[in-house]
Amino acid sequence: MLPCVRAPMSRAFSTTRACAKHIPLQSAVLMSRAPVVLQEPSALEREYYRFNTELSHRIQQPFPRDHYFKKGSAAESRFEDYYAKLQKSWDGDELLKSGANASSTSEASGSDSDMFTTMPRTTEADAQHDTRSLERALDRTLYLLVRNTKADTKGLPWHLPTKNVPHPITSTVSLHSVGMEAVRDALGSMMDTWLVSKLPIAVIPHGVHDAKTYVVKAHILAGEPVPVEGVDYAWLTREEIAQRLSEEGSANAKTYREIVLDLLDA
Repeated sequence: MLPCVRAPMSRAFSTTRACAKHIPLQSAVLMSRAPVVLQEPSALEREYYRFNTELSHRIQQPFPRDHYFKKGSAAESRFEDYYAKLQKSWDGDELLKSGANASSTSEASGSDSDMFTTMPRTTEADAQHDTRSLERALDRTLYLLVRNTKADTKGLPWHLPTKNVPHPITSTVSLHSVGMEAVRDALGSMMDTWLVSKLPIAVIPHGVHDAKTYVVKAHILAGEPVPVEGVDYAWLTREEIAQRLSEEGSANAKTYREIVLDLLDA
């Protein structure tokens, strides 16, 4: 709400006060889930790491085998087998395969080898394209979008969790608190979230009566959304959000899409 301003004096010692119009404000939350695993390296990154690994092995001092392994022991034999394969290939995938073969020929039990089993990078949620699951796209940042599915408002586009700032504004009302209320009102309170900052990271103009939407940023740390009736939600990557926030529509929708996409990580 804009403050009341003093109008120009019409005559000496006489003033009138004109109160400015109320500007509708909204608060939205950009809720994200950080990546769980590292992204797959590109071809350039693989070659860079391979070259540096080979270079470091070639210039290092010879490994003192006699100091660490007893002559003719099983440990020395396993090391010699591993080191011979290491000299043949510096590819990380080959090293993993050779390590698996070495462990299969060792005297270690199956229960011990299971302790070092690598979890797959793709999950069942990826296979089913379950956009409601947080166990998908583990190497990407996911962002929360919601949609109203009620019969009388069916077809509303996807958007960030948003709530109108109450009017008049009191000392207990803030943009970040209203934004987090929007998340709780739509998706319950079963999520453990962390507000990055109380200051907004972006302002989205509506173009109608100078209305604005202030965006604050938050992360989900644990828990799952429990949507209320008539609310749908999805955890999406940047590319998926670009598809959900269609370019078709009014100028306000296009502005909303452009500003939101600028806030997302690649």
